[in-house]
Amino acid sequence: MLVWLLATVVMILAAVLCITVILLPLGLPLMALGLRLYGYGVQLMIPRAKDVKRGMRKGVGLRARGSAAGDVKQVGKRGKKSGRKLRKKAGGVADDAGKAAGKGRKRLTKAFHRVGDAVHR
Repeated sequence: MLVWLLATVVMILAAVLCITVILLPLGLPLMALGLRLYGYGVQLMIPRAKDVKRGMRKGVGLRARGSAAGDVKQVGKRGKKSGRKLRKKAGGVADDAGKAAGKGRKRLTKAFHRVGDAVHR
């Protein structure tokens, strides 16, 4: 932020020098310096690639350093663990549905057997 303020002051000074034709050779390099200062200000505002990578890894829940194979293994373990938890939570519901379907099938086959027995008599 301070760099941008300094760059703005330098650019205003360069513009005043460029207006006066005699000081034009001094104003143009000063204008280039002001533009360069704006560029440095932008570089200071943007995070470094290393910091961005570290933040991405931290957001996913991986260690700060390590091999890619280790990271894949860790993510796989985490996925298996969450799958087991989900199966445990939904297990009761799935068992109830399976039992109900089995009972329905038994009733249906009994009904057809009764009809078949009545026809054969």
